[in-house]
Amino acid sequence: MTETTKYTFKIDDFTPESMPFGRLVDYYSEIKKMLGLAESMHLVGVFESSHGSAFAIDRNHESTLIKRLIAIKEGTASQKSKRAHDTINAMLKEDGTSGVFSDAKSQNVIQFPGKRSDDAVQLRIRDAATFTGELYHIAGTKDDVKVRINTSAYGVVFCSTTRDIAKALRDFLFEEVKVSGRGMWTRSEVGAWDIDDFAITDFAPVQRESLRSAVNRIREMGVNWPDDPLGEIRDFEENGGQVH
Repeated sequence: MTETTKYTFKIDDFTPESMPFGRLVDYYSEIKKMLGLAESMHLVGVFESSHGSAFAIDRNHESTLIKRLIAIKEGTASQKSKRAHDTINAMLKEDGTSGVFSDAKSQNVIQFPGKRSDDAVQLRIRDAATFTGELYHIAGTKDDVKVRINTSAYGVVFCSTTRDIAKALRDFLFEEVKVSGRGMWTRSEVGAWDIDDFAITDFAPVQRESLRSAVNRIREMGVNWPDDPLGEIRDFEENGGQVH
C-alpha cells in the first residue's frame, strides 16, 4: 500500500451543510491548478471545523508538493500556479470569508486572507478604471455574467459585464484584452492599490508584437527622420517650443 501524507484545505465560516457543492468543486479545481499534482492527490474526507477538505498525497511526490508550496509563498511559482492562488483568495473574498491550506503539523501553510484583507484597507473608493490582462474565465446565467482577468498590476480581477459584451469577449478567451469600466479601488496600509467588483463597459483586444516587428513596421511607414533627432528636440526646447 502506498504511504501518504495528509493535507487540509479549510474554508472559514462554512460547514459541509452550508457550502454549495458547485462552489466547492470550483475551489477544488483551482487547488488542482495551484499544486499541479492532481494525479498524486486524493480527496479522503470532508469534516467540520469550518469546512475542511482532507487530501492525501503519495509520499514519493510530497517533496515536489513542498517545493511548490514554498515557491507560492516566495512568489516564484509558475504563472498558472500564482493565478490559481490569486483566484482562490479572490473567491474567498467574494464569499466573505478566508481559508488556509496546510499539512497535519501546520507546516507548509498557505494562507488565504480573503475577506480579512479588508481589515488593512485605509481607503476605499469606486471610480472608473482601465487595465490590461489575460482573459481566462467567462461564466454566467441569464441575469449575470462573471469574468476573470489576470493582470500583472492587480493580480486576478473579478469582473461582471453584460451578456452582449460577454459574447464579444468569447472571441478573445486566453488572450490579452484592455477593459474599461468602474470598480472598487482599495488602498492598504502599505500603500498598495487593489481593485475588485469591476463592471466592464467596454474592451479592446491587445496586439502584442516584438521590438523588431515594431521597428520594421515604423520603417515601412516611410517617415523621413532627421539625421540628429535628439538634437532637433533639444533645439526645439531651447527655442521655447517655437519652430524657426
